Amino acid sequence: MANYVVYAHKPHLRRADRRNAIFVQAADAAAAQAVAEALVGANPGALADWAVLDLASAPDFVVRGHEPTRGTSGEVL
Repeated sequence: MANYVVYAHKPHLRRADRRNAIFVQAADAAAAQAVAEALVGANPGALADWAVLDLASAPDFVVRGHEPTRGTSGEVL
């Protein structure tokens, strides 16, 4: 199985809960999207417009967001 990132590649696709980059293992891009939907509790097809990228062929990239040790309100997790 390959490693994929399923992500909101346009601002209007971003989720209110800030779960906008989901990393999964799957057999193909369609399966990766289904796994990502299950992980965040989205309805089937809810992430259909998101980009799906196989990490083995992906260019270098940066995910922008809050510090990983802090929640959205700034408290230490």
